[in-house]
Amino acid sequence: MGLAPIAFYEVGLAYPVSWWLYLATGTAFALALWPFAPGRFQRVRIFTLLAISVAIAALYFVPWTSRKPFLRNLAKVDVGMTEARVHHIMRGYLVGTGLPVCPFDGPTKITTLSIVGSSSQYSTATSPDGQMTLRETIVFRHSAYSSDWGIVSLSDGRVSKVEFSPD
Repeated sequence: MGLAPIAFYEVGLAYPVSWWLYLATGTAFALALWPFAPGRFQRVRIFTLLAISVAIAALYFVPWTSRKPFLRNLAKVDVGMTEARVHHIMRGYLVGTGLPVCPFDGPTKITTLSIVGSSSQYSTATSPDGQMTLRETIVFRHSAYSSDWGIVSLSDGRVSKVEFSPD
């Protein structure tokens, strides 16, 4: 029962669970199943504990979706980093929102984008290739088929804020 919610978040919702929750779950199972005294079911307990440990390790280490390594790399981006360092950490990911701008809007049209679940607002513009861009930010995506955004705000060429906006 204890691994079901973790597996649901990791595999079903594609949302990585923190390492400390894995550690707490593993510790709880170890304390419950550890054969402190010799008994009739000692081998069964040890086998069950090993099987649960393998399941916990698989859930934690296997990148079930491209979102998991993306979020781990995005978490490495810290306030104060240079733009070049951010691009180095996030290399291999798509840059840009991936959202086309309405062809009837002029190239100078400025709007504001609000991130749902956050108080963040960004001014938008149109890139030369017709994509919506967020001013003074770099937007990273882990997949062309996902609108998960890793938003890195810049001020004077340095990171001022890092935010994740799930699709």
